[in-house]
Amino acid sequence: MKIVARLTTAAVAASFALAMPASAQITFTGYTNGCFYTGVVACTPEITAGPATDESGPLTYRNSTFSVMTAAGAAAIGNAPGTPNVNNLGSFSLPADFTSTDFTGQRFALNVFFTAPASVVPTNTTFLATITGVATTGNAGGVTINFDNNPKMFTFAGGTFTLEVADVNLTNGIVATSVPVTGNLIATSTVVPEPGTYLLMASGLAGLGIMARRRRNNA
Repeated sequence: MKIVARLTTAAVAASFALAMPASAQITFTGYTNGCFYTGVVACTPEITAGPATDESGPLTYRNSTFSVMTAAGAAAIGNAPGTPNVNNLGSFSLPADFTSTDFTGQRFALNVFFTAPASVVPTNTTFLATITGVATTGNAGGVTINFDNNPKMFTFAGGTFTLEVADVNLTNGIVATSVPVTGNLIATSTVVPEPGTYLLMASGLAGLGIMARRRRNNA
């Protein structure tokens, strides 16, 4: 009788373990575009997955595509080394030789467009940044693209997620420099159990009922 009880307990525990949804890995894919502007009215970045650049004097932004998978609900976009303008939010660059430029008063608009997972709302959103610093010829000066670092929230078919864009700092030198735009993505999955999961839970509850009945009969 003790062996039967132990087997029943094990079956109940297994059914509940299988019924609990695991922390699913989610793949996020998309692309970016951006544009420089002055004043308080933002420009409208072109929404296209094709190659695109935008320039403000010597400072250039180049768009990118990305595909990242969450681990424990989080993913870093652009923090891992790899092919330029792949798996980041684009990049800013300065050439080796250019005319000195003061960026005071200039702004930048970054548009991030999601193509997966399914049903992302909104499908795209814009992060605004102010630009400060003076880019000078030679090995001196630098530029900071200061983004609004408040995370923006999205919904998708399996839950919600937020995206935060990090600031970018370029120190120009005697050679061309390029710095990727990075971001942090945090997802919260709301997985609905499948019908088979409910059957496992029901079998577990039935097993508990059998155990309770046997204990009463043996008392």
